[in-house]
Amino acid sequence: AAAMAAEVWAKAELKVAGGGKQATLVAREAIEKGTVLWQTNQYLLPVLYSGFVGTHCGSCFREFGSGGATWACAACKSYSLCSTCATDAAKRWHKAECITFCCVPNGMRQGDTDYLRFVCRFFAVCRQGNPPSGLPGSSLVSPTQELDAMFKLRCGKAQRGKCTFMDCLATNKELQADEFKTWCTNFAQLFKQHVPFPPEYQVEELVDLLMRIRTNGLGFPCDDKHGTLGWSLDLYASFMDHSCAPNCKVDMDAQGRLVVKALENIEMGSPLLISYVDLESRTQAERKEHLFELYRFHCACVKCKG
Repeated sequence: AAAMAAEVWAKAELKVAGGGKQATLVAREAIEKGTVLWQTNQYLLPVLYSGFVGTHCGSCFREFGSGGATWACAACKSYSLCSTCATDAAKRWHKAECITFCCVPNGMRQGDTDYLRFVCRFFAVCRQGNPPSGLPGSSLVSPTQELDAMFKLRCGKAQRGKCTFMDCLATNKELQADEFKTWCTNFAQLFKQHVPFPPEYQVEELVDLLMRIRTNGLGFPCDDKHGTLGWSLDLYASFMDHSCAPNCKVDMDAQGRLVVKALENIEMGSPLLISYVDLESRTQAERKEHLFELYRFHCACVKCKG
């Protein structure tokens, strides 16, 4: 984990302003086009969209062949693994999130359940610590100097805990729509009625987590015939700002590792920018509407200004 953290910070660093309210990743050095800045699944917590839980592996996200999944959870019916990922360790790890998922009323488990399954996975990390090596998120709770500094700025606490490892990411609470705030509160209160919370974890903290999802979630931009397969919170890539003229691309490799690659030459100190939306399928007006609806900002990148 330390080696991977060193790989990330070798080419990028956090630039912080406003007492920690604004933070973005910038190039630590000049970066050439085509350079892979980092490639890891250790610092992300992912979830597939509901429509893909039975057709794609929940660990590496590859589509199953004609034979279907090698292993599918019979209890929650929301998690499947391919032959490579269907290890005993992966199945044991899933049991914790599965038990939480099955605690909630049947009505909460219908339709789109990606937020619910993400929260169940988050609670599993809170209770058990990092997932086993090889699974997504295997270093989520492991501290790094840079992330701990960001945590202190935003939370005013000395160190992250098992339930606060995502608190370095912004909530944008003051910008969220009232309707979404209400939904977050109702979801958290209903979840609390049926699921035992980790010690010292409160409903208000779950509300904040749901807002962090909306603010920082990154879709899997896989080169897949189905398009976006799901989304994740990533303790590094989620600090990358948006541009409709990005200089970086976020992708997934065949092992489910998040890959950040430079699309052009980047000068030292320049922001590392990705697109939060599909640039090919949306007009400028559609991009602006989508970005404000989900991320609560009006895009003013060079492409939109032009």
